[in-house]
Amino acid sequence: MSLISKLLYSWHYIRKNYHEELLDSCLDRKLKEQLHSKFKYHQYKLEQLSTKRAW
Repeated sequence: MSLISKLLYSWHYIRKNYHEELLDSCLDRKLKEQLHSKFKYHQYKLEQLSTKRAW
């Protein structure tokens, strides 16, 4: 795995966890929807990178 791939994986992993923590403590419905969207995006990117790693 290249250095850039490792950095991308780490970035999405950190951001996913960050948004997950914010989501757990958020009370505002509109903000919670935005956080959930960001969480899902980073989770999706991690899944994509994980399948590329298998190659």
